[in-house]
Amino acid sequence: MSSTCNKCGARLPTGNTCQSIFNEFMALEFTEPSYGQVHFLTVASYMVQHEGYSDEMYVWIQTALRKHLEEGYPTELIRQDMNRGPGSTKGIRRPVNAPPLPKVAWTMTIADVVAQMHDAESYCKLIEQWGRMTLKEMGPLVL
Repeated sequence: MSSTCNKCGARLPTGNTCQSIFNEFMALEFTEPSYGQVHFLTVASYMVQHEGYSDEMYVWIQTALRKHLEEGYPTELIRQDMNRGPGSTKGIRRPVNAPPLPKVAWTMTIADVVAQMHDAESYCKLIEQWGRMTLKEMGPLVL
């Protein structure tokens, strides 16, 4: 039996949530450097698909994802930009009373990554693919 995430639409095995999978991914990324190299993409993709960002942050993260995935912009520079960007002047998290965002039919979710990963190499490839699909499909969220 499975359940469906009400934010991203992922089909989840019973007993799992997107949050529990994300927590497992964070543990892997912080304890195994070979997994941690895609940390920016993991967090960005999860937050985008789970309505975690403020409206200003959606605009910023779309640009950051594009720069990183299409131009090879290093994550260290993204972190520096973040410290000077929306996170330095406004909250990055979506306010509880914010208007609902449009629903997106995501073609790849965190559940797809966890179902297909076998090791650090496959994990990193899948996270990059997830990041690319998230960037491609997130247009309706950028107000």
